[in-house]
Amino acid sequence: MARILLLGNHPPPFLPGQKIEAAHYRTWQFLEPLLETGQRVLLCAGVKGEAPESPDRATSQLGKGTLEYRHIRFGERSWMHELQRAHDDFHPDCIVAVNFSHCLYATRLKTNRPVWMDIYGDTLTIQQAYCHRLGSNRGMATAIRFLRQILRFGDVFSVCGQPQKHMLVGELGVCGRLNHRTFGYDFVRVVLPGSVRPQLSEEKSEFSSLRSQIALAPDDFAVLWCGGYNTWTDIDTLFKALEWVMGRDPRVHFVSVGASTYDSPDNMYSRFESLVACSTHKDRFHLLGWQPWQQVSQYYQGSQVGVNIDAMHYETVYGTRTRLVEMIGSGLPVLSTAGTELSYLLEKWGAGSTFEVGDWQELGSQILRLAREEGLRQKMAEAARRCAQNQLSFSNTTSCLRAWVESPKKAPDGRTEASSGRSQEVRHQARALVRSLIWQVTGADK
Repeated sequence: MARILLLGNHPPPFLPGQKIEAAHYRTWQFLEPLLETGQRVLLCAGVKGEAPESPDRATSQLGKGTLEYRHIRFGERSWMHELQRAHDDFHPDCIVAVNFSHCLYATRLKTNRPVWMDIYGDTLTIQQAYCHRLGSNRGMATAIRFLRQILRFGDVFSVCGQPQKHMLVGELGVCGRLNHRTFGYDFVRVVLPGSVRPQLSEEKSEFSSLRSQIALAPDDFAVLWCGGYNTWTDIDTLFKALEWVMGRDPRVHFVSVGASTYDSPDNMYSRFESLVACSTHKDRFHLLGWQPWQQVSQYYQGSQVGVNIDAMHYETVYGTRTRLVEMIGSGLPVLSTAGTELSYLLEKWGAGSTFEVGDWQELGSQILRLAREEGLRQKMAEAARRCAQNQLSFSNTTSCLRAWVESPKKAPDGRTEASSGRSQEVRHQARALVRSLIWQVTGADK
């Protein structure tokens, strides 16, 4: 039994009635398989301003291993002292930090234990999208500095897919981690987003609950959006496709669970609300806002297809979409813009279908086809369930993590080894500076 210090957000069972985001699911994806394989885990969870409601009840439901829990108020006064004390009292064999912010928190620990860091989505492309929204590069320099701090501290890293793996290897190179000590060392592992096992419930009652809540007829066709509307949500493509379909099939309704992911008067969700308000089919748009986590399953089970819409930019290529694996976990077929690795995988496995960015006509055609072809819909639903239970199960996606914690090791140039060669590294840096100055003055590169 390994002793694992796990840093992350609270898993959803800790936060009944509260807003749940991808970071909460990602911590759950890492925690549950560790417990199911009998590990001893100290979960240090929290984010600034977040308070768990029922941790005692939640910890008893999270697996067969030994789980200890401490609520760390990360970002607030004394959090570093609380985390260090938790580490020192627990004496971990290794440390696992999940999500960018908690990887950064981990760098403040005084420890000689091997550290696994999970960076779920590329930080710099996410920051670029944020800067685009601001119309300013404010925060980019800070993001780069924090990323370097994380990449210099960790011994092994995990990411959301193969494209991000290649990106992170490049970032590790820029940070000096691709050196003579690490030649041939596998720094980065892929942990695809995991699909949550459906909550135990009576499917028919959940289905009926949703239909009665928004007054759907038994044969109405519900298209579901679940999650945040962020900077890269292509609401124009979504709205045009739905308007086109609703004009051709009166049974089609749109159900939206979620809202804007950021505070701004001119956000994508507000714009979408404005478009809906002017629609001739506005009575068939059901914009329900954020809903408690424990009630979300009824929306999956009461809908016929889930959708995901992205614009094209680097975050789409190097990121992923957690909402898709949540949907297929309940056997819900999905339609998504092509772009993320996950969208191509789900199409390959028969659980979903893709369309090109901005192609509202193709999206509309795919919705209409699923609304009219029950056999196709059932075939995709069965494939979605298989995919969720196999390729994208929590257990399967974290197999590399579970193997590592059994025998955790530091990187060949880890913190202890790096400190022993610090004087030599200083000489190398000085030599690089001199060569750069010579280049600037004379143009000589030798």
